[in-house]
Amino acid sequence: MAGHNGNGRVSVIIPTYNRAQLLPRAINSVLRQTVADRCDIVVIDDGSTDDTSTVVARYRDRLQYIRQPHRGAPAARNVGIRASDGEFVAFLDTDDEWTPDKTERQLAALERWPDAVLVTGRAIARYRDGRLRVHAAPPIQCDRPVDLAPLLFADNFMPTPTVMVRRRVLEETELFPEELLRSDDYYLWVDLACRGPGVYVDALVAYYDDDTPAGLSRDRDTCLEYKLATHRRLRRKLRRRPDCKPSWRRGMAGILAAMRDHAYRNGHYGAAVRYGVWSFWYAPARPKWEWRRLLSAIGLCLLPWRCASPQVSAR
Repeated sequence: MAGHNGNGRVSVIIPTYNRAQLLPRAINSVLRQTVADRCDIVVIDDGSTDDTSTVVARYRDRLQYIRQPHRGAPAARNVGIRASDGEFVAFLDTDDEWTPDKTERQLAALERWPDAVLVTGRAIARYRDGRLRVHAAPPIQCDRPVDLAPLLFADNFMPTPTVMVRRRVLEETELFPEELLRSDDYYLWVDLACRGPGVYVDALVAYYDDDTPAGLSRDRDTCLEYKLATHRRLRRKLRRRPDCKPSWRRGMAGILAAMRDHAYRNGHYGAAVRYGVWSFWYAPARPKWEWRRLLSAIGLCLLPWRCASPQVSAR
């Protein structure tokens, strides 16, 4: 990487794959930043077969364009990071956009607190039917450096477009794990949070589409499987932060409970029982309704025609 500490610039990493229609909205949200003159946009075309290159050509000298064979979003982000040299790095996907003062607010936080490794903030999820879902702030002190690791080991509360990181710390990590095609950002956020405090800006900084056609959020089964795989892998980071093991266990329990409920709703009662048992093993103290759900799944699974279910290990 060619990072130049102290140049004060923000490398904006935008991976894209067959999203030519959405890409201008993301790029324009960077160009509308109140400190757009400090932003260097890097678009990584991950093997698109639509007219992405034509769309990017409209912006000519306003961004850096890199095209590569299709390898997935994590690999594309890593290529963009390595090809850029901003003191700070921020992330934006093609179905997301920033509020105009996002960069200014977050730069101010990182410049005020040199020990902070990252900064994040509030986001709003948008749906095609017009609904909006506002992310509640996590139970931490906002607008000052805090230890984000305990909360992050339990769950990811940092959507990708809300995050800006300090390059010198990013260079100490593995970057985005390319074998995790989903939840790769979550793994990196935990890694970073284990290396220093973060700042949660108590302001809206980004919008993201939660049900974009072909978007990652739509395939519930696959998303949960990748989330479980990522959380298993996070056990490695407990070597640096053993105090966060109870949080990690709560996170495992939560993911397995979500997999239990998803299997139950889809009639896979055998899987619901397995996920339910593992979920209770990681966090035994649970509401009564969860015990009833588990007993219900066991009862339904005893019916011979209902026993077929997906085989996924919880370990």
